[in-house]
Amino acid sequence: MTLHAAPSAPVRRLANGAQLCAQQQPWAQQVGVCLRVAAGSHDEPQAYPGLAHFLEHLLFLGSRDYPSDQGLMAFVQGHGGMVNASTQARHTDFVCELPVEQLQPALTRLLDMLCQPLLGIDAQLREREVLHAEYQARSQDADSRIDHALGQALAAGHRCGAFLAGDRRTLAVESAELQQALRDHHQRHYQAGRMCLTLVGPQPAEQLLDIAEALLGALPAGEGDVCSAPPADLLPLRAPCLHLQHSRPGVHLGVAVQLDTRNLDASLALLLDAMQDPAPGGLLAGLRELQLCRQLQARVLYRHEGQCLLRLDAPGASAGQGAALRAAVQSWAAQLHGHAGWPVRLQHQRQAATLRLLGLSPLALARELQSPAQNDSHTLRDLNALLACLARGDGLIELQCGEQARPQWSAIGLDLPLQALPRHSAASLQQREWRLPGDDPLLAGAAVASAVLPLAVLRHHPGQAEGGPAALYWRGPCSGAGDAAAIEAGLLARSADLRWRGERLGIACQLSVQTAGWTLSLRGPAPLLPAFSALLLPLLLAAREEPVEPVPQGMLLRALLQRLPQLCELPAASRLAGLSVGLGASEQAQLTRLCTAVEPLADLPPTSRIEPGIDWHQVAQPGTDAALLLFCPLPADDAGTEAAWRLLGQVLQGRFYQRLRGELQLGYALFAGFRQVEGCRGLLFALQSPVCEAAGIFEHIRAFLGEQRQSFAALDDAAVSRCRDALLPALSPAKANLARAEQLWQLHLAGLPEVHLQRVQQALTALTRNDLLLAHEQLLSASDWRVLASGALSPL
Repeated sequence: MTLHAAPSAPVRRLANGAQLCAQQQPWAQQVGVCLRVAAGSHDEPQAYPGLAHFLEHLLFLGSRDYPSDQGLMAFVQGHGGMVNASTQARHTDFVCELPVEQLQPALTRLLDMLCQPLLGIDAQLREREVLHAEYQARSQDADSRIDHALGQALAAGHRCGAFLAGDRRTLAVESAELQQALRDHHQRHYQAGRMCLTLVGPQPAEQLLDIAEALLGALPAGEGDVCSAPPADLLPLRAPCLHLQHSRPGVHLGVAVQLDTRNLDASLALLLDAMQDPAPGGLLAGLRELQLCRQLQARVLYRHEGQCLLRLDAPGASAGQGAALRAAVQSWAAQLHGHAGWPVRLQHQRQAATLRLLGLSPLALARELQSPAQNDSHTLRDLNALLACLARGDGLIELQCGEQARPQWSAIGLDLPLQALPRHSAASLQQREWRLPGDDPLLAGAAVASAVLPLAVLRHHPGQAEGGPAALYWRGPCSGAGDAAAIEAGLLARSADLRWRGERLGIACQLSVQTAGWTLSLRGPAPLLPAFSALLLPLLLAAREEPVEPVPQGMLLRALLQRLPQLCELPAASRLAGLSVGLGASEQAQLTRLCTAVEPLADLPPTSRIEPGIDWHQVAQPGTDAALLLFCPLPADDAGTEAAWRLLGQVLQGRFYQRLRGELQLGYALFAGFRQVEGCRGLLFALQSPVCEAAGIFEHIRAFLGEQRQSFAALDDAAVSRCRDALLPALSPAKANLARAEQLWQLHLAGLPEVHLQRVQQALTALTRNDLLLAHEQLLSASDWRVLASGALSPL
């Protein structure tokens, strides 16, 4: 297998100080946009915690040339795209992904909302309630509390010790002082010289840059380059050992580092890559031999120039093993400091990163382009400095979690039940030889398995000529009976090391388990998928081992989404079935040799319908928020019904957001639209709320749907035509391998022929307002509503 380095993306610095960067992705069907403003929560006035996050929200609520119902979010969603924003410590990102031809009007709206927001008081009062709801959810999230606790160990005065989400207490909208601070923050930071725009799409990079420069170049230069105040020192630690009262017992390590360098991105990526590698002789393998943990998960909580705060999770470690964990990490870092193998490891990691970037969506790649490149000598220099800090241990934080009551620790934004403890000396560790993991055989293209899989049915599609990542789907039977969530947890635990290797090489792996069987999607470089399947599939088909408890999924709504396939049961899987898109002839032949027999992939029989009514499933989840998913399957399988319901979802998604979030302020996490789940097609409505129980959420959604009857009746032909036009591209046979694979797999699971989407597209062009009204009446009939909720349905 021959690997080629990704071409460097062209960059332009405009006269007003703005920076542009673009990259062509020939196989892309949409364009990804990421505009980064170089100011975040650590740049806001300390008197107003959460002000930067608040401003990010307010920018979407109308600007000089575009009211909110015509602004970026409404525009992008109306064309089948997605839009989002996030406030980080030192930057704020505004992102969207949408059809290529809509790039110029989308950028126009984005720049208008960033530079000329209305910031109306009434809108601020409403949005503060949304922000307060988000604050409550984040403050109760188990991972967020651990992150916040690690920040308390740092030197006093560093903003990493503050919880800067913002709520009613910190955002006194009625205050003239806050209004002035809000406008000052916007004027100071939201100017061209603080903006970096990255674009990824199928067009040549220079064409993307020309579109961006015509718009961004017209912005005034502002006050010139604004220098953010340097951060306070991270070190010395004020509390290197802490105990957090927490529902999940265990131990977590933090690593605080402060170096004299400009950019730690590349060296941190190399360090974390080596730390988490499960290869023999590495840190993770050694921790397992010492029975200190099952996995090692490392991530960056904060990074700015030469400062960083890392979090290391060691699932399976007890609070009493913190000293032993610290000792092992320090020993590993000390031995590998200055190791001669790091330059080779860096080259292997760069190769792996090239493959990983190949499979990213346009939006994900646009985000990646925001990180500046770094030469190898600087990367290795900074890596050795990081290893030296780790070996000394002066920035190592030990956070013990347990249910024992602890006093309140006062902190900015959120108090925690937290207490500083005496730090024990690092445990004595038997002398061991640590090794730097070598190259992955998958990356080298070596033969890695000779497994023969059981009887399988396969279908191959060659994919598009432009290349791009390939896709491979599998469906197989579960070995033994039991709870689907427990089976899934066991399979994920069994395959964790291999999946980590795959993800490192750009293979996105998604597993879903139902009582009828499991489904697996693999997306990534075509030459790697057959060999990776040969390693992974035997693990999924083997007999079950001891049951594993499902791992909590974090945010409540995300946890429910993980279980959504359980509402859409497929016929029982009796043997292995696969579908590939984008594999070359040699990869197809390699895959075929793995199977004892190969037959054409037959369509599954359509799934049987459940009894009419509301099928309610309650999932117990911790926390005070409530969340609910309502899935309404199509009442019939014909193309005309699907076309009408897709159009119905297109119209409802923006209204759902406006009504339940903007007007009723029920929650900040919500969405609506047409979805395909395990071959089952229909409309999905989702909402997480801190102010309403699950039964109340359901009633609000049902009331919202009922309220739409009159507005549907008032639609004119022009409005219906605009919605149809926005939907048509999504129904065209996809050219990109990944999109085409998803279309074909969903059709297979639904028992439908490949021509079905073309029939839906033809039916859509003939739809009228009366068809939309009929679809709405079918939806209201509630003949088959499936609910997954954190609470019970209220009795009638």
